Amino acid sequence: MVSSTNTTKSTKKPCCKCKTENATLLIRQAYYCQSCFMFVFIGKYRSILLRLRNNDRKNGKVLLACSGGPSSIAMVNLTKNFMRVVPSEKKKVQLIPEAIVCHIDESTLFESTAKSSEKLAQDFKEHYPEFEYFSYRLEQVFGPEFTKSDTFDRILKSTSGGVENGEYEHYVKCVQSNSAKSQAEQLKELFTNIKKTTAKEDLLWNIKMEMLVTVARREGCPYIFMADSATRQAIKMISMTSKGRGYSVALDVSVDNTQSFKDLCIMRPMKDMLAKEIGFYNHFSNVTQFETLPYNFSTMMPGKTSIDRLTEEFIVSIEREFPSTVSTICRTVMKLTPSANMDLTKTCAICLMPFEADIGAWRQHITVTDVLDADESKIKQTSGCGDCSNPDGGCCSSGNTDKEPRVDMNKFLCYSCQVNLKDYNEVSVASLPPYVAENVCDQSRDSRLLSQIKDFLIEDSDDEQDEEH
Repeated sequence: MVSSTNTTKSTKKPCCKCKTENATLLIRQAYYCQSCFMFVFIGKYRSILLRLRNNDRKNGKVLLACSGGPSSIAMVNLTKNFMRVVPSEKKKVQLIPEAIVCHIDESTLFESTAKSSEKLAQDFKEHYPEFEYFSYRLEQVFGPEFTKSDTFDRILKSTSGGVENGEYEHYVKCVQSNSAKSQAEQLKELFTNIKKTTAKEDLLWNIKMEMLVTVARREGCPYIFMADSATRQAIKMISMTSKGRGYSVALDVSVDNTQSFKDLCIMRPMKDMLAKEIGFYNHFSNVTQFETLPYNFSTMMPGKTSIDRLTEEFIVSIEREFPSTVSTICRTVMKLTPSANMDLTKTCAICLMPFEADIGAWRQHITVTDVLDADESKIKQTSGCGDCSNPDGGCCSSGNTDKEPRVDMNKFLCYSCQVNLKDYNEVSVASLPPYVAENVCDQSRDSRLLSQIKDFLIEDSDDEQDEEH
């Protein structure tokens, strides 16, 4: 809602844009009247949508990720206006030909949001009939429809030598799932057995992102719109860097991420709008009635509950005294570019983002841990056990006769997810969604096959090519 303090101070000043009307809003250091503010706000959204026309990908159906918060409701309302051609416009361009709305219902974890999800579905049915509305419960990620093969039903079983012993390495086997628990019970069991709130929040976000990507592919949407505001982008930038996601942060917060997925483009059209501006727009557009209160693991908790919560409190408190804080961070974010040697074929099994090669060796250099004997370490890497050298990866000392090889799960995770894995116990690892187990199994199989045939591969060297010429 409009702040009475800002309104009182700004009524005697003219609008900085039209110069004729009295200003009623103070945004950063600029005074606007209501009509000029709406014009500027909508113009920011339009400028981002123009990237669709300049993008190498063809215009297509857009998936709008809607949580029901102020930012996502504003994004849906803005998108609605750009799906039709206004006759009075000189350039009659339909920037978005078709769009669907996807909502992830988290009421299984947060019971207080149950009524909010029902209300959101009803509001969209009544007020946004032009959008096809999809709602998925968070626990549905445990179903086969959210895997690559649609039939994957295996889990990761922890074996000896994991995080429980204070080590970073976490060895697992991919075994057949025989759990009789419901999907809701599996979801609760997963998050209940994770120690820290930061690890819970990261996993929750990664699961929702995987579900959105799967739904977008299923519905034929080449674009996914995320409603991250400038304020949220600034918080994510600082918190992700703190959590060790510096390698992929350029993709995590970019305006249009076309590199993470070959067939999808992740766009953030609200990246230039402050949370305060979004609140004003929703008020003037009469869509505040559709908003639902956001809720997560750190809601109404102290600032030190998680890294994200602490960063949010830090950024918001500075923004009150220095209004240009968020915009300065966001301008810095826009300058970030992915590493030139980034291998996009190697993606994290949990967050689906690219990760840097050989981070295990780098991690050992910066971590104070007990150093294993070189020969013992080598045996452990090949067999998954320090007591035997079974080439198939089985552990003879523990009595395991399974032919399923043991793998170091960390080899298929980015650094940030490796750190979070330390807060998982055996139950939580076994309760991870099937898409994680499928990614680990597929990548470990590919790694084994590559190691078996590497001696027969012919590598082209620049020196040999020069000699031939």
